[in-house]
Amino acid sequence: MKYLYILIIPILLISCQNKGKKEYRFYEGPIQGTTFHITYEWDTDLSKQIDSLLQVFNKSLSNFDPNSNISKINKNETDKLDPLSSEMLKTARMVYEKTNGAFDVTAAPVINAWGFGWTGKINNIIPDSLIIDSLMQFVGMHKIQMENLKLIKNNENTMIVTNAIAKGLSVDYVSDYFLNLGLENFLVEIGGEIYCSGQNQKGQEWRIGIDKPIEGSDENNRENQIIINLSGKAIATSGNYRRYVEEGKVKFGHSIDPRTGYPALNSILSVSVIGENCMLCDAFATGFMVEGLEKSIQITESIDNLEAYFIYIDKNNQENTAWSSGFDKHVLK
Repeated sequence: MKYLYILIIPILLISCQNKGKKEYRFYEGPIQGTTFHITYEWDTDLSKQIDSLLQVFNKSLSNFDPNSNISKINKNETDKLDPLSSEMLKTARMVYEKTNGAFDVTAAPVINAWGFGWTGKINNIIPDSLIIDSLMQFVGMHKIQMENLKLIKNNENTMIVTNAIAKGLSVDYVSDYFLNLGLENFLVEIGGEIYCSGQNQKGQEWRIGIDKPIEGSDENNRENQIIINLSGKAIATSGNYRRYVEEGKVKFGHSIDPRTGYPALNSILSVSVIGENCMLCDAFATGFMVEGLEKSIQITESIDNLEAYFIYIDKNNQENTAWSSGFDKHVLK
């Protein structure tokens, strides 16, 4: 991980003050339309530094902040990328290529049309084929290029959506700060995406629950499908059972296939990806929800230090699970 180049100097100054005994501390709050929960062992309260980091991050990559760097790019007010936006787009292109286009941050127009972006549905209706066709001309990673720290669009209506990768990068951003400061034991969770280092308060590897895909569940009403051990790794989960739109009795999941403009049609209910950094896990989890079970397992097996766990509906219409060959080592026995 290497996302600290735009870190503001006051953060480093604050960290030298009010040192005391090392202890496990907990901090939580709202961010990016979701929440964060951070546990860390240190001799100083780092809540102000965490707030500063998240503010810097929002000013770079939040679609919901009209003055963020990515929002200005989407509105064609600038073509300049900051280091975080540039790093995000480099990873986005790599995952786009690995997933055969199933992950694509230029899918913003159709994601917004379905109501899963930052603008809401067009005229508050489910988009028809005419709307989708009119928007798909602006979608595709081949329609943008990066030159140094500039983004070049083939069409000014192409926009970047960050919600399938930014939470993971924000986890890495805070984790990098901790690691550079010298923290060994911590867990950073933002919107369900996690990076953890070292050990928990009990001197064990961190224990992470992967949720059962229960429709209507939230962070206050959830059940674990399995529990895993994790240290020095990230995990990100994507699923369709919490975010969807309805028209009559039909439900449309939020995993939009950027190659068609429509919700992906496959058997996967949720996928959790373990890897070296959370941005990569976040992007692959989203891409796998679109690409489907068999191809996603093949992709996972082809990439070093990447593992995935799938919950899906099998041919007998029963809930089932599958995972990559190295996932077992993380499962709590």
